[in-house]
Amino acid sequence: MQRHAVPTETPMLSELGASPTLHVLLIESDAAEADRMQAACRALPLPVTLHLAPDGEAALTLLRNDVRISLVLLDQQLLGEDGLRWLREFKAHADLALRRLPVIMLSSSDTEEQIRRAYYAYASAYLIRPPDAEGLRRMLESLVTYWGQVARLPARP
Repeated sequence: MQRHAVPTETPMLSELGASPTLHVLLIESDAAEADRMQAACRALPLPVTLHLAPDGEAALTLLRNDVRISLVLLDQQLLGEDGLRWLREFKAHADLALRRLPVIMLSSSDTEEQIRRAYYAYASAYLIRPPDAEGLRRMLESLVTYWGQVARLPARP
């Protein structure tokens, strides 16, 4: 019986072929909240570029024109529109690459009905946005670590 050596060290993320920069699209209509998210991203020790769109239409334009974007953070309560409407639109889009993008819903509400509706519309995750800066930074660091370095996302054509 042949024995295989078990590695005792965890490989560095760069050895795993991790992408150097994760491009994230934040769809957020509240300018103060968008600024808060940008500040939290700047405080991360990980490479991330945050692209901003104030509404679903602007988001679609960015997604069509910037193939580097590989993750979407979508506020559930956009000014004058429902974020779930845009989640459904992205997931039903004719462009298959756009449909396959992970979309994470951000909310300040954790009602069971809202969570259920988001997952039924094919959200990749539903996160409650922390009210404090440190909590937000930790949440974003976890997201960027997972989606940018642990998970493997296909390149968009």
